Order: sequence, then C-alpha cells, then structure tokens
Amino acid sequence: MESHNGAEQRFLLPVHRDQHGARVVPADHVTGLLRGIAATWQDWAAGGVPGLDPATAAGLGAVLDHLADQLDVQCIAKADSQN
Repeated sequence: MESHNGAEQRFLLPVHRDQHGARVVPADHVTGLLRGIAATWQDWAAGGVPGLDPATAAGLGAVLDHLADQLDVQCIAKADSQN
C-alpha cells in the first residue's frame, strides 16, 4: 500500500483560471485522478486491507474507471467536433 505522502503526490491536480476567472483542471488530469483512486482501491481490495470489503472496493474502483473512460470519450468527441 502506498504511503500517505505518496498518495498526496499521486493525486495532485493542476488548477488554472480561465479568461473569466473560473477554476479549471485539464481533463486528462481528472481522468488520471479517477484512475489513480480506482487503482488504489483495487490494490487495497486485492491486498486484503482489514475492515475493507474487497468486493465493494473493487466495484467502486470499476465505477471510477468507467467514469474516466466516459470522460475521455466525451473529450475526444468535443475535440473532434471543434476540428
């Protein structure tokens, strides 16, 4: 299992401001975050972390992976429509 400090580094997101002052995060960093959390939960499920239901952790990880895939598809579609 990864240390707390390593997890903090793994899950850092670059936050920028757009021309209107709204905070934005690059989509590839968001999907990377989702996949990173999913991988951590799935590692914990496989590693038998005490007090953690392996099926639940693995299922939640799969949901986050699917969400990241959906975001990737939406971003690709948006980029294609702008070209």
